[in-house]
Amino acid sequence: MTERTQAAARGMLILAAALALLIGYYWVHKPAGFEMAFTLGGALLDLLAAGAIIAVGGGLGRRALARLLPPGLLSNGERLALEAAAGLGLLSMAALALGLAGLYTPAALWALLLAAAALGWPGLRGWLAAARALARSRWPARAWPRFLAAFTLAALALALLHALAPPVAWDALMYHLDGPRSYLAAGRIVARPDNPYLGFPQSVETLYGLGMALFGRDTAAAPLHFGLGLLALISLGGLARRHGGEAAGWLAPALIVSAYSSWLLFGWPYVDLGVLLYSAAALTAFANWRAARDDRWLILAGVSAGLSLGVKYTAGVLLLALAAGAAWTAPRRAVRSGLLLGLPALILFLPWLARGLLLYYNPVYPFFFDGLGWDAARADLFFGGAGLAGRGEGWQVLILPAAAAIFGVEKAAGFAFTAGPWLLTLPLLVPLGWRWLDAPARALAAACWALLAPLLLIWAALAAFTLLGAQTRLMMPALAVSAAAGALALEGLARWPQKPFSLYPVLRGIVAFTLVLALAEMVYVTVRERPAAYLTAAADRAAYLDGRLGVYAGAMRRLAELPAGTRVRFLWEPQGYYCPAHLACAPDSLLDAWPHPVRAGRSPDDVFAGWQAAGDDYVLVFDVGRRFLTEVETRAAPENRQFDAAAARWLEPVWQDDAGAYVLYAWRAAP
Repeated sequence: MTERTQAAARGMLILAAALALLIGYYWVHKPAGFEMAFTLGGALLDLLAAGAIIAVGGGLGRRALARLLPPGLLSNGERLALEAAAGLGLLSMAALALGLAGLYTPAALWALLLAAAALGWPGLRGWLAAARALARSRWPARAWPRFLAAFTLAALALALLHALAPPVAWDALMYHLDGPRSYLAAGRIVARPDNPYLGFPQSVETLYGLGMALFGRDTAAAPLHFGLGLLALISLGGLARRHGGEAAGWLAPALIVSAYSSWLLFGWPYVDLGVLLYSAAALTAFANWRAARDDRWLILAGVSAGLSLGVKYTAGVLLLALAAGAAWTAPRRAVRSGLLLGLPALILFLPWLARGLLLYYNPVYPFFFDGLGWDAARADLFFGGAGLAGRGEGWQVLILPAAAAIFGVEKAAGFAFTAGPWLLTLPLLVPLGWRWLDAPARALAAACWALLAPLLLIWAALAAFTLLGAQTRLMMPALAVSAAAGALALEGLARWPQKPFSLYPVLRGIVAFTLVLALAEMVYVTVRERPAAYLTAAADRAAYLDGRLGVYAGAMRRLAELPAGTRVRFLWEPQGYYCPAHLACAPDSLLDAWPHPVRAGRSPDDVFAGWQAAGDDYVLVFDVGRRFLTEVETRAAPENRQFDAAAARWLEPVWQDDAGAYVLYAWRAAP
């Protein structure tokens, strides 16, 4: 060995020893900010995963729509959003095909994303260039649009903090994330008879699985949902600006995020912002069709409606509204327009119909034909409950937009959505300012109302007679259209006669004041829920979940002490997402795991005997939920009241939290 080689070897040994020393030292003596850097690094991975999926979707969409998308008309933002919406739908269907073929694994999903990027590479480069150009757009010069822009961006920044924190939202833990997690664990998309919600179309959830697979992080899902919402805002803003000017272009997205409940959605891994995106894309296509009478726009509206059906059944109201709006616009071409809308929608909905048929024995599970684990009793429980008419509140149907704005409260009965004072009501001012709108603004306002009128009629009918039908969140297409129409309405009033007094500055001041109040509430909620504490490592994941989920987090920690392979049946607890990975949990997704078999004629003893024979080792009871569904919401009260006596014969409590909310039971000897 030469002297130079010996020197190099000694140098490498010294360097290795120094590195080992540093690693050992800082493993024990972690420098200030180490945990924060690690947490923020994870957040960047989540943003990277969400951004990569959206960008690849944009590239795919640009390539897929190259010949279908008519030239001209669209602004850069509208085009970006429309292409991404189409591409993400295609990407989701490709992931669905992999999942049904037993290839829903990180390696296969990585391969899918890379293959999609390669396939759409020219389009991807063009889409990213257009996105960079949009990001470099000039800041508004005038005070009012500058205020609206600042409000919108501040609200989005606060929502992004929530999106980057661990998931805690109710439906996310019940099925939006529980499904993708279980599919990744199984390596395939499988039927889940224990959770009927997973039989619904799952376009966005399938993308969540892709995002979670890239780096093994469940916190990638909410940023992806945030991205879908951001694309929707870009689409609505571009459309409103092109027809109504700069202020309208910022007011439309501001109206969406000013609604407290829709702002919450930007921080949750739900699917509603996917419907918002496809609804915005459909509105753009429909408005362009009315302006140019180019049938390609009508096909694109049908494409958007079909992709929205893959997100949520209730998005079907969008297709109905498009058909009604097209028939109103061109009555003699109503059949042709219906086919141009309906055929693309049906083709793009077919993969989800096939999924329902293959896995749940019903293409539109659980509607019409029952299916896996579903029957008339469950349907009655799920869809039952009186609507506004049955509760003596039918008069609200006559003033539905105003009633939803005034009486809608997040998580409360009825509308169950805090929409703010303006999102649903400003469109009602369009007739008052109509004569002062210029031709482009009138064209868009007319297109909006051609869709909004049937949407409101459908909503009124559903709200009058069904409990679920009143929920504002299920009418997301109406919110997209309403935001664009409301932005134009306020701009129309800007040209209102200034005598005897100038109405527009007063109304604009009121709107600005309410936006400030909305932002103050967002700041308060963000400070209270402390996502920044998690992101800066002032609170770790467990502490954050304890603060947000309370006794539920404690119950899941207790379950973590059980041996691997233990089977735990949940009663009156539908959220199974945080069940420890080494256990097999059966959540009570419809809150009827006990009353459903009892109502069907099985004795309580037979129900317990069946669970024990099926291999359940423990039963976790959310006693607060049981009491609520016995004493307050009483539809299943007779069956629920039979639980205590039977449980005393079959179950023995082994743990209870300090609040008495959760009780973990083991089996007694059979009576």
